[in-house]
Amino acid sequence: MKRAVLNFICVSAAAITLAGSYVSAEPVPETEKMTVEVTRTSEGVVVVTPRGRRVLLKDDHTWEEIEVAQGDPLTSAVITVANIRGLRNACKVGLRLENNLGFNIKSLIPNFTAYTSDGVAFETVSKAFSSIKPTKSQYRQIQFIGITCDDIGHVRIHGGDHCSMGPMDKFNESEGECLSHVYVQPSDLIKITK
Repeated sequence: MKRAVLNFICVSAAAITLAGSYVSAEPVPETEKMTVEVTRTSEGVVVVTPRGRRVLLKDDHTWEEIEVAQGDPLTSAVITVANIRGLRNACKVGLRLENNLGFNIKSLIPNFTAYTSDGVAFETVSKAFSSIKPTKSQYRQIQFIGITCDDIGHVRIHGGDHCSMGPMDKFNESEGECLSHVYVQPSDLIKITK
């Protein structure tokens, strides 16, 4: 009886050792923690990835990447990165808003969020553009404090829903309508999206 128990223990130990070596031979995928922006919509959940892409996770357990409508730059308000200047513990970004719309931009106050290269929303600042007649432009600067330009993965433009330009006024309640008239010019200086 003792011999049968001893054999059973030896066989069990050998099986566990083989199973353990088999399991440990599998590569373990690395995980990393990151923060993403999540918004609930009528169609599901919109997630902004660390690289600035927008993905709709639908309630029917499917997903699709959302392309942000840019429109035609010839008939939009065009935001261009004019320059960037790295400071010791900050990043200053010069922006130009050119009015290619057929009406005045009385007021547009978008938010600008700087994301780290890991996709963490680091800081959000707002900047007002005002009194820009058609064919004219306006220069403004924003500054992200506590992060250098090299450490910014991308900047996302959002908000700005209480604009006053053309048929839209500050009481406009359609989310995203103001920014739908804004074209974000891609830049080699810093990645910027909306």
